[in-house]
Amino acid sequence: MKTYKASSINECKTLQSVRNNYDLFSLSKQVNKRGDWLKLSRSLNINRYVLCRAIEEAKILSNYPNILKSKTAPLSRLKTNKEKELFFDKYDIDKISVRGLYKLVNEWKNSLEENPRLLLTEQQHDLVVGSALGDSNIRQRDRNCSFRVGHSKKQEKYLRWKYDLLKEFTNLLPSWSKRKINNHIVETLNFSTLTHSVFNFYYKLFYKEGKKTVTRKLLDMLTPRSLAIWICDDGSFDNKQGYVVLCTNSFSLKEHNTIKKYFKEVWNLDPKIGFRDKKYYYLRFKQNDTKELIKIISPFIPKFMKYKIGEENE
Repeated sequence: MKTYKASSINECKTLQSVRNNYDLFSLSKQVNKRGDWLKLSRSLNINRYVLCRAIEEAKILSNYPNILKSKTAPLSRLKTNKEKELFFDKYDIDKISVRGLYKLVNEWKNSLEENPRLLLTEQQHDLVVGSALGDSNIRQRDRNCSFRVGHSKKQEKYLRWKYDLLKEFTNLLPSWSKRKINNHIVETLNFSTLTHSVFNFYYKLFYKEGKKTVTRKLLDMLTPRSLAIWICDDGSFDNKQGYVVLCTNSFSLKEHNTIKKYFKEVWNLDPKIGFRDKKYYYLRFKQNDTKELIKIISPFIPKFMKYKIGEENE
């Protein structure tokens, strides 16, 4: 195995120079957590973008050893193993030129922007829709978007449950961070997916001019499971009064009217729009409606989030 020290060679600025001086498969095993890319780049004096390409090449060749190295560049734009499998099942890679692969990969990514269900499972789709309505957000980074999640210490299991559903779209483990809110230090556990064209669909669905906005088109995508996730994110249960409150604080009165109408027409529920602190709107479900709501979402509430519907966690 090639193990040259960084001090003995000039900076590796090309992919071929990295191939000549290092074992790519060994390099790929050294990137496991946040910051590993940059540390490895600095310690071995390898241009970080070239290092990224080298490691992506190693990952592809480890699963598909007979592919020409020149074809790993366009294929590296397929970020998950499942995505690569679907692409390889659809096309005969050996018979397609490098230029042809770039074209097909672009077409594939464009198709995901129109229909993310080509790649995402039903559960993953419901998670993104329900959680983006709640505590999560979608950020645009250049061409593509990433899905970002953060929860408090109390909801650590809930965040790790979300991470397990989306971990194929991540290359880093969840990490803790601290921030000051109302003179209190709050510790949160966070993770972010890779930027990926599949999340562009949801960004366009949820955001108008960079602001998260509720529309009827968005609400009509809710299923009992995504509705359950929304309640787990933003809902609370009043044990004394026996009702669910949905803390939709960031949405306008117009958006609350849209949500209220949606619940009435789709689920035959009639939540009341409340107002507090002279600036926040919220939705409160009456006792009978709360019982009906719980019947709808209960099968999809994670066992450690049962307190959101007035039950004990398992």
